Amino acid sequence: MKENNQINQLRDKTVLLVPGGTEERFSRELYSYFGKTKGSEYVLKTTFLEKKENRIVKTNQVAEKIDYTLEASYNLFYKTVECKIFSKKIISTFSFTPKSAGYNFGADRSFEKLYTNSVKKNIQRFVDLTPDDKTCL
Repeated sequence: MKENNQINQLRDKTVLLVPGGTEERFSRELYSYFGKTKGSEYVLKTTFLEKKENRIVKTNQVAEKIDYTLEASYNLFYKTVECKIFSKKIISTFSFTPKSAGYNFGADRSFEKLYTNSVKKNIQRFVDLTPDDKTCL
């Protein structure tokens, strides 16, 4: 039940501050979760970092398994950036096994789904952890 209250509490009331060059899938999901601002009750400032590590590498240097770490930092403010009410860094991980060294439609679709789901879970975890309290830190 808290999830729905939290989404409703922030949805359409949050101005998003997303730095230029931020991963497009992360930005797109943020706007999907928080909607269009009708009245700026909250300000959410984010940063996003993707780390990629080849875990299993064949003798021809082609990666057989790649681990991804998606790190998002969220700073939630009430009305102005002078009143921070919540700050959290959330890390999501997933592994991907490419099907071939070249272009593979199925593998690309699978990767997109894994990446997008990981981003969505990351944002949802932030929303779930957001306190109801609007007291400045």
